[in-house]
Amino acid sequence: MYELFTRDQNKKIKEFINLALEFNKTHNIFVRKDYEEVFQKDVLDCAPLFNMIKEQESVIDLGSGGGFPGILLAIFLPNNHISLLESSSKKCYFLKKATEKLLLKNTTVINQTIKENNSIGVYDVITARAFAPIKKIVKLTKNNTHQKTKHILLKGKKKIIQEELKLINKNQHIYEIINKDTKERERNIVVIKKQ
Repeated sequence: MYELFTRDQNKKIKEFINLALEFNKTHNIFVRKDYEEVFQKDVLDCAPLFNMIKEQESVIDLGSGGGFPGILLAIFLPNNHISLLESSSKKCYFLKKATEKLLLKNTTVINQTIKENNSIGVYDVITARAFAPIKKIVKLTKNNTHQKTKHILLKGKKKIIQEELKLINKNQHIYEIINKDTKERERNIVVIKKQ
C-alpha cells in the first residue's frame, strides 16, 4: 500500500499494473521486469500530474501506450473525462481492456495518429510522456486547444527541455519547468499555456 493514495486507488493501481505485466508477456507494451519497477518508474513518475489537473477538466493523453499517465489519470480523476490517444492497435486493445476491467467510465480510447488538422476535439489539458519534442506537440494539437488549454508534459533533462523550448513562439506561449528529480534520474514537468 502506498500512503499517498487512497485504498481504492491503491487497489486499482495494483490491478492495472498486474494487467499491464500480464499483457506485456505476450504483447511487449513496455520494458519492465516486475511490479515494483512499474510502480517506481511509471506510477510515481506520473503521480505529480494528479494534483495539477482541476476537477471536471477534460484531458487528452497523447501516445498513451501502456496507459501512463492516461489510465492513472482516469483512476485519480473520476470526475474528469480522459481521452487516451494511441496509434498502435495492439496498445489500444490493451487500453480498452484495462478501462473495462477497472470500470473506468470516464475514459475514451482513440485509435488514431494525431495530425495537425485533426478533428479529435478540444480539451482543457493535453498530457504526454515521452511522445515528441515540445514544438511538435504544440503544433500537432493546435486544433485541440482553446484559450485556457494547458499542456502538461512529462519530460527528462532540463538541458534538452530548454533546447526544445527555444523553438516555440514566446509571443504566443508562456511556460514553466517544474523539477521532479528522483534519485535515479532527472525528471521535469513542462507546463505550457497560451499568452
